[in-house]
Amino acid sequence: MLADLKSRLPGRGAYLCNCRSCIETAVQRKQFDRAFRKSCLPVASDDLIEAVGQELLAHLASLLGMARKSAKFVAGSNAVLDALGRRKLLAVVILAKDISPQIGEKVRRKAEHQDIVTTKLFDKVELGRILGRAERSVVGLPDGKLAEAFLHDLYRYQDISGES
Repeated sequence: MLADLKSRLPGRGAYLCNCRSCIETAVQRKQFDRAFRKSCLPVASDDLIEAVGQELLAHLASLLGMARKSAKFVAGSNAVLDALGRRKLLAVVILAKDISPQIGEKVRRKAEHQDIVTTKLFDKVELGRILGRAERSVVGLPDGKLAEAFLHDLYRYQDISGES
């Protein structure tokens, strides 16, 4: 079982929309048997949802890696707060899941005031590893194609995982 997020993998596949209820319905009605025109190994809908969620999360990490390579990011709470204070056009702010509540709330309020999307993904160590730095609790992506791609997949991830 492999999620083809970009619709580019070779071979025959079965299309499912990016929605928990669609996946659950497809598994319940055995629609994979119909799509592949043969009996398939049974799969639990929770396992399939988890696999798709993990693929999307890995893709979000790779997009952050691209931001690192192109130097199109702002990292660290002070740098992000400074960028938000100067009204630098950030499209998305990523908070570490283990950020201190006070700093997280301060950054979130400032970003929301400017209608900038905020989300909690990864932990500080993982964010730092993705960006090739020490622990990072906050990352901002400037407006542009990379941020658009990140937001597109973020919404897909949130839909499939049930997180917001």
